[in-house]
Amino acid sequence: MIESAYHLFTKYADKDSFFPKTVAENNGFYRSWKPYLFAAGFYDFILGKESYYEFQNKISTLAEEPYGVSLALSCMVEVNVAGGILLHTQYANPGSHFLWDAFLGVTPTLILSVGVSEPGFEGKIKKLQSKVVSNRLTGIKSFVTNGGEADFVFWVTKSGTVNPVYFVPIPKETNHACVVTKESFHTDFTPLVSHLKIQVSDLPLLPGSLLIEDYGELGLELRLKELCSLVSLLIGKTKELSEKDSDLNSERNKLIQWRESFLLGFQGNPTKEKLLEGFPYPISPLLLSITNYYQLERPEDLKTIDADWQLFVWEDSLTKYLTQLKKRNQSSELS
Repeated sequence: MIESAYHLFTKYADKDSFFPKTVAENNGFYRSWKPYLFAAGFYDFILGKESYYEFQNKISTLAEEPYGVSLALSCMVEVNVAGGILLHTQYANPGSHFLWDAFLGVTPTLILSVGVSEPGFEGKIKKLQSKVVSNRLTGIKSFVTNGGEADFVFWVTKSGTVNPVYFVPIPKETNHACVVTKESFHTDFTPLVSHLKIQVSDLPLLPGSLLIEDYGELGLELRLKELCSLVSLLIGKTKELSEKDSDLNSERNKLIQWRESFLLGFQGNPTKEKLLEGFPYPISPLLLSITNYYQLERPEDLKTIDADWQLFVWEDSLTKYLTQLKKRNQSSELS
């Protein structure tokens, strides 16, 4: 396989690798790679140094590599979601708050995660139950991506009809008095990405920990950025396969061209309105081509070949809602 332009995975796991696998196993996969990602410019977009299109190209490059989809997902989520929240706070300028250290290559490495989903959440913000009373947090987050390695969770809560977001240090103590549950886990797909389930009761918050008064509409923008980034991860993931099958290569090139036409020339942080213009993002033809290549009946069966494919065929309730919303809007325009 051709090495990536950044050589981040050169001989990964080999004994003569400049970055042996044992380092990641001891220090955490994403945490171990962050200094290299920073040096290679993977956080330049969130720092205002490059376009969103350039960032998408970089995570595609990561996804070409062994274990690359895991690393690209970790990077993508921190930049798109945690970084996206920071950009909508009073600390929108890089370096204006210590939380920006997560993107500035500061030592020791800082990792930010975001907690939205809760039991019974079903993608609907109005169903959140986490709350802050007298600067004390009570609630549960069931699927915090990067949470197993993170230092802070941007915790989405409920207060009346709005959803404030607080930054919450993840307690490190084994028997913290305010921690009911804290469990790190991994999924079958992107298995090196750590997730966290955490429940707290009356956890004291730091002064000034309120970041955003209402997550509401912002949450939709951040989810769209994640879904758009799946296009880039799929482009990277299919690089090797595309060299073996002409039909698959043709569909991959079409997706590359679509991404370029959609994002190239766009300046700054993509807005919800901009991202909705291209939704639903056209990954289905390429997924179908991959399905045909492996002689499977449906794209959902791809996970039997490689669990990472599940990342691209899984559809949550919010994604279904967005698809329905787009169809309704199109129908309104035609009527």
